[in-house]
Amino acid sequence: MDYLNSSKAVEDYTTLALKFGGNGKQFNKAWKESLEDKGIVTQDVNEDDILPKKLIAPIAAAIDASPVLSALKITYNVEAGSIAIEPVNTVGALGHKRGATKTVQQTTLTTRDLVPKAIYKLQKLDHMTFLKGGALVEWVMTELPLYVVQRLAQAVLVGGVKNEDGSDFTAVRAIVGDSLANTTELADAASNGDVFAAIMDALTNTRSVVGNRILFIRADTYNKLLQVGDGIGMAIFTGMGQLPASKIVVVSDADVPGMPAFIVLDADSYLLGFAGSGVETLGAFEIMTNSQVIESRAYVFGTLTRAGAATVATVPAP
Repeated sequence: MDYLNSSKAVEDYTTLALKFGGNGKQFNKAWKESLEDKGIVTQDVNEDDILPKKLIAPIAAAIDASPVLSALKITYNVEAGSIAIEPVNTVGALGHKRGATKTVQQTTLTTRDLVPKAIYKLQKLDHMTFLKGGALVEWVMTELPLYVVQRLAQAVLVGGVKNEDGSDFTAVRAIVGDSLANTTELADAASNGDVFAAIMDALTNTRSVVGNRILFIRADTYNKLLQVGDGIGMAIFTGMGQLPASKIVVVSDADVPGMPAFIVLDADSYLLGFAGSGVETLGAFEIMTNSQVIESRAYVFGTLTRAGAATVATVPAP
């Protein structure tokens, strides 16, 4: 597998990707044949095992660089399907007394179809500039996927991502506006103490499988949290005082436009799935314009999987 760790593997992989453009079937066939010619086994292996390692690293780094996506649990190589979701069950499991009649609980499940769809960034570059390689190739492999990852984080938290025709991108269901999420309101003039109380209440009451709750918080709300009196805010900032959250992620409005005051999410109750190994970057040559078209894309779906497993705190419009 030394070949897959080399820069030559990246060069060969990219050359084939450019040759076959968007024809993934022909490209995959040609890539596997080239590996088999080098004595590398391609049957009954994971997709990532036959990708150039220097190609995988920037893609993984793009997801790791996102404070939002790196906090979530991601599933790869997903296919279209559906899930059934049960409303919040306040009774739960019951104990049984010998001789007593067992209680039958009725429930109505809702179903959500999950179909991976593309979210992408398409970039056109002068072909001669592209051929120079070096820093530009590094930019293509590292920076371009970041655009996709940033927009995907927006899709997960608040939505608002649009398709080419102006319609909504709905393959990823945003937590904000989802009927499965709890909602609460913070007054526009909420005090630091009010913010702290609201966050504690959300962290306590948001449904969770094993207590793995994440606090996504807007920067100005976080600033109020840090100014809570009696040393609580400073203790949170220094890590000496712990909120009942497994992770705190400060989200800027620049990265996620429309971010509410805060969102509490059970990390085990949001399904984010990629068809394939994540974000991929491919390209093609346009002879009429002598330009290189580079596309970074991900086929993805996402949704909450449990009722009450998220809480969204908003500030009402004045």
